[in-house]
Amino acid sequence: MGMEIPFDVANIPGPEMGEVAPPEVIGNYISSAKRPLLVVGSEILRDDFFLETAIEIGKKGIPIAATGHSIRGFVEKGYTENVNYYNLHELTNCLRDPNWKGLDGKGNYDFVIFFGIVYYYASQMLSCIKNFAIDPLIRAVSIDRYYHPQARMSF
Repeated sequence: MGMEIPFDVANIPGPEMGEVAPPEVIGNYISSAKRPLLVVGSEILRDDFFLETAIEIGKKGIPIAATGHSIRGFVEKGYTENVNYYNLHELTNCLRDPNWKGLDGKGNYDFVIFFGIVYYYASQMLSCIKNFAIDPLIRAVSIDRYYHPQARMSF
């Protein structure tokens, strides 16, 4: 297997790079997570398809952290059941904190899914999670349209 080329060609994270995986593999990892979290950004507002995808994931019981102005899409669609507004930078810092109780007060998450976040911003947050969210260990994947080498797995 050759080295994948990130969307930002200068985004080479070092010896550990995320794998490119098909949707079925990432879906299996999401299904096996004990406490997954979907983190969405304003890019989901580009098209109704992306917003509807996030809502469908939320309806499966996965809490959603809406960052940027992505919360607007959920409010306009009338879906606010398990959606919380959070600043992405602050959320990433909270994920690193072993004492954080999560958005619902039930504890930290073991699996984070990034979707629709501006590439360069997501890259930095994924890097932080990969390198510093180790107690408890948190795995992060990206289901964006671009390959993210900082994520454990990406499309």
